[in-house]
Order: sequence, then structure tokens, then C-alpha cells
Amino acid sequence: MRVVIADDEAPARRKLARFLAEHADIEIVREAADGLEAVDAIAQTAPDLVYLDIHMPGLDGLGVVEALARESRPPAIVFVTAHDHYAVKAFEVRALDYLLKPYDRERFERTLERVRGTLQATPAALGDLAEIVARARNEAAYARRLLIPGDGRSFFVATSDVVRLEADGNNVFVHARRGTYSLRATLEALEARLDPQQFARVHRSHLVNIDEIAEIHPWFHGDYKLALRDGSEIAWSRRYAAKRPDLLK
Repeated sequence: MRVVIADDEAPARRKLARFLAEHADIEIVREAADGLEAVDAIAQTAPDLVYLDIHMPGLDGLGVVEALARESRPPAIVFVTAHDHYAVKAFEVRALDYLLKPYDRERFERTLERVRGTLQATPAALGDLAEIVARARNEAAYARRLLIPGDGRSFFVATSDVVRLEADGNNVFVHARRGTYSLRATLEALEARLDPQQFARVHRSHLVNIDEIAEIHPWFHGDYKLALRDGSEIAWSRRYAAKRPDLLK
């Protein structure tokens, strides 16, 4: 199996190369540090498989795939990404596999085994992949799931199941219907990833799922108090209320 590794992070390329080197039937034919270099490497070496980072300078991974979609015999693609919304899309459509950073050897081996089976059964279908990428570009603006790191494993929580998010220094407590989880992130970063039609910033320390708001009560000096369906109450400051007048209509 001829393989190209495309990732702008040298440590990530070295890790993949180290894992691949343990398989005698695999040859790494080229490495690429950006998207344009990846397209060139693939055109020149005609690999069977490409490990492709999503976020690269010059041309991102999705752009590389769009370029490959015009090839008559495109390679199989495994996305390597630190962003869970791309991983979810890859998983849902079953047309792509993915490695979600940081991955371990076990996850790498499972992915490689799946790729082997796919290549033996049928050649890669990049025409379908191009359509998937187009949909991914449109849908990836907002996360549908949050990846929660656990003790020895990670898992997804659907954003529709999140009641509220509460800032705690450099961490955020994700209060969901089935429990509360800690996520190392900032509220600002999560706010940028969440659909404003579903979530509203109501306080410097709180993002709330709009569908989980049961009642809105006027409070002091233009502030409000929100009663949520889980029984909790949160202050809605007038500063943030002024940014979302649509919620009061």
C-alpha cells in the first residue's frame, strides 16, 4: 500500500510515519506540509491512501479532496483532525474514515484495518466524497456534537442535549440532560462553534440552549432571570439581553 502523509505539523507526520513503518506492506511515498504540496505529491506518486489533515496552510484538506475529485482513480482518504465536527461528518456518512487528534495506536490500527477492507472490496469513490465535502463545508460552521474527554476514552454529547455551558477559568462545565462534564476550553471558543439560533450568551459565564428556557422574568435595572427546564435559574444581564432582543419577542 502506497501512502502519502499530509499534515502541516511535523510531530504529527512523524507519529503517523512511525506507526506506518511497523507494517511491512506499507510504503510512505511522500510527505506534505501544506495542501498545495499534498495535491502535487498525490499527482506525482498516485498513492493508494492519503492521511490528510483538515487544517493546513495554502489549501485546506477539504480543498485537496475537491482537487482529487477530478481524478479518474483517486486514493482513499483518512482525515486527520483535531476538530470533532469534521470527525462526526466522516463517521456519519461512512465514506471517509478519520483520526481525531490526539489518537493512540489502537485507534490508528482500527482505522488502518478498516481502510484495508475498503480498498479490497471497492475502489475509493471521490465523486461521492466531493458531494460530502460540499455538505461538510456548509454544515461545519456550527458543531452538532461536543467531544468530551473522559478517563481513558472520549465521547460525544449532542449539542441539542446541552442545557447550558458554564465558564470556570480555562474550563467549561457542560450541563447536559444526562450529566455534567468538564471541557478544557473557553466559553468564547465554544460560542463561536455553536449555532446562535440554538444557543444564546446570557452572561459572561453562561451560554444557554434557547430551547431549554422555560420562563423569562424581569429583574433589576434591565436584567432578567431565566428559569430553565432543568430547574436551574440564571441571570441574564442587560448587556447580553441587548444583543438578543429576538428572545423577548
